[in-house]
Amino acid sequence: MECTTIELTNAEKYFLRLSVLNLDNQYITDFLSLRKKDLSQIKKTLKIKFNTKDWVTLIQKAFELGILKEQDYVDSTVKKIALEYASKIINDFKDVPYDYKLPQSTLLDFDYTVTNTLKQMKIALK
Repeated sequence: MECTTIELTNAEKYFLRLSVLNLDNQYITDFLSLRKKDLSQIKKTLKIKFNTKDWVTLIQKAFELGILKEQDYVDSTVKKIALEYASKIINDFKDVPYDYKLPQSTLLDFDYTVTNTLKQMKIALK
């Protein structure tokens, strides 16, 4: 793919990000305070800017160009595990706020849990 730059408005960027999360048009128009007509225009403009009518190709190009970033779309299972560990760390910090040091075992356990969970998910999805 040739190296190119595509300039997007904030509304176009937000629409892309929200649509990749599979949010419906009504939610997106409400969230961005847009009219349906404005949303249609955003979609049309994006297809012109990305030079494609195919939505999958458009999204793929947006990732390739760094407009969308994979790390922004972390699996919900990983998010759940991360929130559980974040809660544990916060509770540990509340007990000893002045002398708190994040135990290496907590980080290693988090990494192990996420890695194994993702491996199990891959096996289950096959």
